[in-house]
Amino acid sequence: MKMIDLREGNVFEYEGTLYITINAEHTHQQQRRGLVRLKAKDIQTGKILQDTFRSDVDINPVYIDEKPLVYLYRDSDGYHFMDNNSYEQCLIPEKALEEEKGFLTENLEVTGLFHDGKILDIKLPISVDLKVIEAEPGHKGDTVQGGKKKVKLETGIIVQTPLFVVVGNTIKIDTRTGEYITRV
Repeated sequence: MKMIDLREGNVFEYEGTLYITINAEHTHQQQRRGLVRLKAKDIQTGKILQDTFRSDVDINPVYIDEKPLVYLYRDSDGYHFMDNNSYEQCLIPEKALEEEKGFLTENLEVTGLFHDGKILDIKLPISVDLKVIEAEPGHKGDTVQGGKKKVKLETGIIVQTPLFVVVGNTIKIDTRTGEYITRV
């Protein structure tokens, strides 16, 4: 498989490390070889790889199994998930879920990515519903910032929302961008 064949969500091995593709953008310059601007996450450490590669660089595709999982809890070891069919539990270290942890609530259904029977990562649903626990006061005349204010959600993340969102509201958040969608 060539670097140019990568798409979002593909898992591949490069220089002995497993990565999941976040974004792969192909660019072509006149009379030159194409380039691929790649953003990928190291599955073991959670670190982000951002680099530009020639489009003809060889990579090894990794085939993964997907299983529905339910998030149970977090402890000092990491995040615990359960397969609802077999009731088998699996653990993902905290450092591997740096971007996803702000959207995890108890009993949230996610998709587990497995390779050789070992869990590698999770895929979040496109949106999640989270409760607002802190909100700045929003004044009707205070629209210099475009009618937005910061609120803190039950998982600890902070997002920009419209002025009408108050403490106690449940709001829908896009897990891909971390942006407010609507009030539930």
